[in-house]
Amino acid sequence: MRKTIFIFLTLLGLSAIGCSKNELLPQNFTSEKLLASAQLRNGPVIAALDIGINDPNIKYFGRWDFSNPTQYLSYWGGAYIKVNFTGTTVKIKVGNTSNFYAKIDGGPWVSFTGAGGTINLKSTPLSAGNHSLSVAQGKDYDYVFNFRGLVLDNGATTSPPAVSADIVEYIGDSITAGYTDAQANVSDYAWVVSESMNAEHTQIAYPGITLVNGYGVNATKIGMDVQYFKSQSLAYPSSPNWDFTRYTPKIVVINLGQNDQSTGVPDATFQNGYLNFLLNVRTKFANAEIFTLRPFSGAKAALVQAAVNQRIAAGDNAVHYINTTGWLLPHPSADFNDGVHPSVAGHIKAAGLLKPYIAPYLSSGSVFLLNNADANAGWASGNTLSVNTSDKKEGSASLQSAGSGTLEFQRSFTAVNPNVTVANGSVDFWYYVSDVTKFTASNQIEIGSGGAADVNEYSWDIGPLTNGWNHITKTFASATITGGTPNLNAINWFRIYHAKSGAITTRIDALRILH
Repeated sequence: MRKTIFIFLTLLGLSAIGCSKNELLPQNFTSEKLLASAQLRNGPVIAALDIGINDPNIKYFGRWDFSNPTQYLSYWGGAYIKVNFTGTTVKIKVGNTSNFYAKIDGGPWVSFTGAGGTINLKSTPLSAGNHSLSVAQGKDYDYVFNFRGLVLDNGATTSPPAVSADIVEYIGDSITAGYTDAQANVSDYAWVVSESMNAEHTQIAYPGITLVNGYGVNATKIGMDVQYFKSQSLAYPSSPNWDFTRYTPKIVVINLGQNDQSTGVPDATFQNGYLNFLLNVRTKFANAEIFTLRPFSGAKAALVQAAVNQRIAAGDNAVHYINTTGWLLPHPSADFNDGVHPSVAGHIKAAGLLKPYIAPYLSSGSVFLLNNADANAGWASGNTLSVNTSDKKEGSASLQSAGSGTLEFQRSFTAVNPNVTVANGSVDFWYYVSDVTKFTASNQIEIGSGGAADVNEYSWDIGPLTNGWNHITKTFASATITGGTPNLNAINWFRIYHAKSGAITTRIDALRILH
């Protein structure tokens, strides 16, 4: 032992007078071994096992650069790894100074700020046995994370973690990045809702970014309509293009418009830019369901919806507009840190409200067809009711109501059980309007178990609407209840009414209940 300590002290002294490590140490004498030698003064040390970045049991999510065999880099916040391991210790090797979060065995996220080198992720030993680890890129303006591997106990092993087949990709600004919250990307609505659905996820989001190129609060003024298609974030204007064959999300969620509003992007420019962005995302992901959120503040909301309806009119039935009105209470409230950015509580609230809209489109979701609207048998209306075989969204036809009467579509039927709950279910259908200017205020969607109006019934306001086809989704959790508690295991009633100032045409198609 004295000989070992003498060697260590000699090496330490030489390093202090300016010699490089390569001049002093054998090639295979790493800094970890140097530290281990020093620790002999305080007793025996457990030998360590390096786990390389190419270990097949480490799973990567987000946009990663795998070109360097010594370190894998991510440039967008919220990129993460997952792995299972055995042993009592786990360390991470980080090739830069970065902010990141780590979670062991499903516990709370632990923040590591301005950390680099070989970092112990647990201050006290773990129990012997199997453990899980997640590490996520954290909050900083460069969003660079250089991952160089893990260090485990000698003799420890890794194993593959549970991984979902579904990926949800979120595109946004500082709101989607959770930028004003202490744990940012792992506490925002995108992360929270994805984890609650057991789905993997990516966050292509950057503070201050606009949708439209040439605006924004960042010096480069690069918009998401350009940077989304790059490997690196807005901090790298010369970034190479991203390889979109690397992964394919099942769902894409877009939340943009806040910074376009605050930096003066003209409305026509924004709507056209949003339309083109939807088209370009569709080009990359032909089969993904694309959901666009009304920005939580309502910034440019009507233009977002108009762009979505343009895509629907062009034949893209897998693009959706989600009206977030009323989801979060305006600032000052517990839902916001300021006038724009949700608090942790606000993000959790938004995640819970978003979940019923997107969960049915994951592999674990389900769709119950209540009526395909291909025939008018069993339906009633205060207008001329017919079947339209030329303008439909699915099946062989849509159901059409033409006239100025308030009652448009009504049906009672044998009770059915769609196997949903208030917490996870929603009613979903396509609704066509020829002229929204002839609608007056009184309107309602109703579904219930009483077999008649205002008996054991859920109801919603139908709006907002635009001319043409509108994709309507209403969660049971957001409904008004009338005439007693409805039984979701015995649904037997549906009605739409809307008062009018003149004759118009409306249509309905693909009436479904989602879970």
